[in-house]
Order: sequence, then C-alpha cells, then structure tokens
Amino acid sequence: MAFPHLRGTSFVAENGGCSSATLAEVSAEIDELTDAPLISVLLPTVNPWPAVSSAMASLLSQTAAPPFEVLVLDGHGAALSATCPEPAVRWLRLPGKDSFALRAAGIAAARGAIVVVSEDHCTAPSDWLASIAAAHHADARSALVGVTVNHPDSRSSAMDRANFVLTFAGQNPSRLDIRWDRLPVPTNLSFKRAALPPASLGAGEFEYAWLAQLREARALGVCPSVVLQHKQSWGWRVLGVHLASGRAYGATVRGWPWKERWRWWLALPLLPLRLARLSIPDLLGEAAGSTPHFGDLFCLVTLILANLTGQILGATSGAGTSRQRL
Repeated sequence: MAFPHLRGTSFVAENGGCSSATLAEVSAEIDELTDAPLISVLLPTVNPWPAVSSAMASLLSQTAAPPFEVLVLDGHGAALSATCPEPAVRWLRLPGKDSFALRAAGIAAARGAIVVVSEDHCTAPSDWLASIAAAHHADARSALVGVTVNHPDSRSSAMDRANFVLTFAGQNPSRLDIRWDRLPVPTNLSFKRAALPPASLGAGEFEYAWLAQLREARALGVCPSVVLQHKQSWGWRVLGVHLASGRAYGATVRGWPWKERWRWWLALPLLPLRLARLSIPDLLGEAAGSTPHFGDLFCLVTLILANLTGQILGATSGAGTSRQRL
C-alpha cells in the first residue's frame, strides 16, 4: 500500500544499524524478508530521546513472546540515540509528522501478521505480546482492544485522574466494552493486518473511519487479558490536549454527507451529557486507581467542556494544528 505520508526520506534500523532509505527501497526490503515477525508494534512519538526509553525497555524485555518487531515512528527526528538498540527495532524518521500520520506510516511499513498500537508513554508487562498473540489466535475478529491501566505516578493529581478516565472510558480495569456511541482510543489496540482495506489509509482514517467500519461490522472486540500501563502527568496542560482532541475529531465532520453533518449538529448540545454518562461510572469505579473526590468530578467536567469547544472549532474552522498536539 502506498502512503503519501512516507514520501521523502525515512530511516530504517535493521541488524542494529540505521540507514537512510526511500519508500520504494523500504518496500523492496520488506518484500525480500521471508522470516517476517508475527507481531509489529507501532510506537509513534513526536518527542526526542529519552521519551520512548521506558516504553522501549518494556518491549525489549518481553518473555515467551513470538517473533516481533518494534517500529519507532519518529515525528521528531531524534527519538532514539545514534545507534539503534536492538535488531528487532526499526527506526522510521519522519520529522514534522503528527501522531495520525505516524500511525499511518507504521501501518504501511509493518511486516507482522498482527499490528499493535502503543504510545511512547506506555509500558507493557512482560507477557503483553504473548497475550496479544493468544488473544488473536482465540478470537477471529479483525481488531481487539485491551485494558489500559493508570500508572501510579499519574494518580496524584485530580486533573491527571480525570484525563485518564475521560480518555480511556470503557477501556480500563473498571469497564472494558465496545460502545456504539464512542470509538475506542487506539492505544493497546491490535488488529490482523490481513483485515486492512485494499485502499491506503490516510492520516486519521485508521482512528476514525476504519475503526468505525469494524465496529459496525461487529469485527471489533475486547480482550481483558491484554493489559498496558499508561503514564501521563500533564496537570492543567491537558486542557489543551482535550481541546485539540475535540478539534481533530470535529474537523472530520466537515467531510461527512450533509444529512449526517446536520444530525451531528443537532446532537452536539447533548455531547457533555453523553461523555459524562460514559466516564462518571468509571470515575466512581476507581478506574484511575484511586478513590475519587469532588475535585476529580470538577476536572472531568472541565475536560468535557474543553472537548466540546474543540469539536465546535473543528467542525466550523477545520483541524488547524490540533493533530500536532496529540
């Protein structure tokens, strides 16, 4: 599949070294490799080293794991040190690309039969990849969503706890389900590469259009045995992230048929109530890892309103630079 986001120069780490390669050369290299891994882990980042160090260490410490590769999708340009750490790591440098474009590039470059999406601030238990392989062996559905747990360092602030609950509503230890009124966050999400559509996925199409199609086809399932730890301590800065998240999604509405856009606008005033209904049960269920207080509820409502504002901005004026903030 040809992805326009990969045009230009990328850097791929193989056998412990880093070398520059064009997209055509990368594709030829992939085709020549006969012992492709079972699993490809996508690790997008827009931050310099050592932001990915903890995530990388947890992936390289897997036990009883099937053959796998880690694709560091580098939107910064210096996500890794000069020497790539392991033969299993492939370093694709795409400076200036946002997380949506990085994931699209990773999907295009992945060699594994199973593709797994993580983040640079997530750490995996030692049996993570083995549990993903077992889950896909037992479940024929195209994609599976696992449990995301809040790291202890992200539990001290009410805003950080609210951020986790709103982001991972329905994807946490308190509750894991697929809902018709909200798409899952593509973290700790894995899918069979053979299920990808024949046409290439552009930036954002994986997260929105394709996952929505899988949900409608009942090809999107859950796997409670697959657990990933999420560590994010941004405090009040996370308001800007939820504003950007809402704007990025609202911008996709501009491309919908006019009847769907009209229905979306009519339902928009109910969005805060819907998000509250989705997230408050998880907050009360201590999904963030601690007993909730009034401050947690206040922060949760504040983040919901930020998301609503972002969606209105995106639907009226486009995504702007919102995707660069996610």
